Amino acid sequence: MKKFTVATLAGALLLLGLPTTHAQVALNVDLEGSWKIVGWTLPDGVPVKNNLPRLTFTGNRVTGTAGCNRVNGTVSIRGDSVTFSALATTRMACTPAVTAQEQVFLNALSGKTLTATRLNDSLTLDTGSGMLNIRRMTIQTP
Repeated sequence: MKKFTVATLAGALLLLGLPTTHAQVALNVDLEGSWKIVGWTLPDGVPVKNNLPRLTFTGNRVTGTAGCNRVNGTVSIRGDSVTFSALATTRMACTPAVTAQEQVFLNALSGKTLTATRLNDSLTLDTGSGMLNIRRMTIQTP
């Protein structure tokens, strides 16, 4: 899928002879599919190897795991802004390290608006105080 930028779209409008001075273009970041957190720079927490959070975006729904517990909620995407609802979670007992990871992860997303930057299968969500680095999960056939 070809990625269009605001500059590309503005250039296309100029070629068509359409005015661009008053046109406001909001291109939404495409998050459809499953993503795995591969690292972060969030304060007060460190990702736990083999228990990394995963998120699946389907329309305006987000589901996944915070490492141990399941999460779900809604998401709104406007341009490069991604707004999460208050995320609901299960309440399973987890190791202390994973529980700490989940708390930091949920605090970073739940009820917050983050800035998304996507390049191919890599996504960065900027919380304002740290970053989540995410990779698209792909299904591999034998």
